[in-house]
Amino acid sequence: MAYVFDSTSNLSGTMASQIKNQLNTVMIGAKPIFQDYLSQGKFTNVSQALLINDYYLDLIAVYEMDETGKTLKIKDHIERAPEMFEELSVKAEQLTALTTSQNKPRFVYSLDKDDRLFVVERVVTEDKQKSIYFGFVVRFSELEQMFSTSVAQKIFLIDGTGKVLFGPQGTIGEGLTQKMNLNFLRQAETISQGVEVSRDQTNTEHLVSYAKVGFADLYIMTSVMKEKALGALGILLRKSVIFFILLISLTAMVSLLASNSLTRALTSLFDATKKVSEGKFNFQVNVTSNDEVGSLAKNFNLMAAEVSRLLDQTAEKARMENELRTAKTVQETLFPETTANLGPLQISGFYEPASECGGDWWHYSKVGNKILLWIGDATGHGAPSALITAAAKSAATIIERLNVGPAKALELLNRCIYECSKGQLMMTFFLAYYDTTTGVVTYANASHEAPFLIRKSGEALKKKHLIPMNAVNNPRLGQNQTTTYTEATEKLEPGDLMLFYTDGISDIKNPAGESWGEREFIKAIVKSSQDFPTATDAVSRISKVFQEFRQGSSLIDDVTFFIVKNKEH
Repeated sequence: MAYVFDSTSNLSGTMASQIKNQLNTVMIGAKPIFQDYLSQGKFTNVSQALLINDYYLDLIAVYEMDETGKTLKIKDHIERAPEMFEELSVKAEQLTALTTSQNKPRFVYSLDKDDRLFVVERVVTEDKQKSIYFGFVVRFSELEQMFSTSVAQKIFLIDGTGKVLFGPQGTIGEGLTQKMNLNFLRQAETISQGVEVSRDQTNTEHLVSYAKVGFADLYIMTSVMKEKALGALGILLRKSVIFFILLISLTAMVSLLASNSLTRALTSLFDATKKVSEGKFNFQVNVTSNDEVGSLAKNFNLMAAEVSRLLDQTAEKARMENELRTAKTVQETLFPETTANLGPLQISGFYEPASECGGDWWHYSKVGNKILLWIGDATGHGAPSALITAAAKSAATIIERLNVGPAKALELLNRCIYECSKGQLMMTFFLAYYDTTTGVVTYANASHEAPFLIRKSGEALKKKHLIPMNAVNNPRLGQNQTTTYTEATEKLEPGDLMLFYTDGISDIKNPAGESWGEREFIKAIVKSSQDFPTATDAVSRISKVFQEFRQGSSLIDDVTFFIVKNKEH
């Protein structure tokens, strides 16, 4: 049972990780489309282009409550092919029932058709007056085949109620809790992965393993009948015993017939085992017989060669890890000092990568009467993303000397990123120029999280005083070689703060797997900025809040933010 549980648990965990990664990739790709709709009140040609370029997305629809507040109505949609919405999407009446029964910000629904799922993301507007529901169809072509073709060991993708979203043929849409006693669904808040013995309606025992996907309330569950699983192991054990007895008998017979030859061969094998015990693997046992001893010698030679190869592989892995640590050290040189005073501005920042190398980058510099503030987030994290940030840093060093505005600077940076990655890796970016003579901030945005301008007023600081700098928004860097960018301006008054950040800060999780979220992030900003402290103190306060929430858990994504304060005269 321990062997079966271990193998099925590993399978559940691996598939849960694959599905989570694919869903998170889809969410990253869909986020600019959501932002486009929220900013424009409808889907534009930009949204349609982003949908077409996303391999996993087939359509996106938007629903809102009607005047009664009880029924959802379709507001707009975009689709990969004509009439796909009518064929695939969940109708407004079904979605109303789903949102009523699953009062959650995100849930996943099966279309009961093929290899696609319908994912719903609820977004509350900033004024908290209404909720907008984004529904999108996601394709799982390769993974769905693993579910549908499982035979002895059945694999399911289920939601928190036990409903089957993917599974063996004929099981999609079934409620497993009606057929089996699944205790782990009642402990979903505290347990993310494990195993249990469950009984079905006929009192048959099943060995069940499960793993929380980490997206909505999805689980991967495997099930195999205990009798079949242990029966197979029993057969294997009996065959092993029989084989062992036959091997001993045959060895005894061969020993009687050819004791001298066998003794020499066994002596060679014995000497070989002594060399192995001394850590010497680069040798071959010279036994040329065609009997069982010869086969054993050949297998021993193969084992020694494989162990030697694994040792070399381990050394190579250690070398690569050392190179990654070196790359991390080199990448750290791309970042500026964490605190600085440039003219009237105080600047302080925080950066922590999710792995050895990160995909976030921030920077500041003073050129003439302009102070340049840079922040970007490359796709994912790790060595490929780190190379993109290095390219961005190199390009920024040259752009600073060209005397161009933010829009033109992003246009040049976009060409650099596109040439480096050929559209395979992209980067969101925000660039602001502060004029020390006029106090005006001119900025351009390439689908990055809009920074907050925190106005200083006579009253207590509230959320309404956080002004998103989102007057313009343009495609990501590296998406299209010929993209042009637009600019907008804001006036920075004495005492005002500006907070620049990447989306990794809202993805921070605690040991229970709970996300910190954008709402808690904004609350931390308001609380930490009440007295409009120095930039260094504001960064320290915010980082202390999320570190207390995080409790040492690993990061999902790189965390980067910095605060700029216009010093009072």
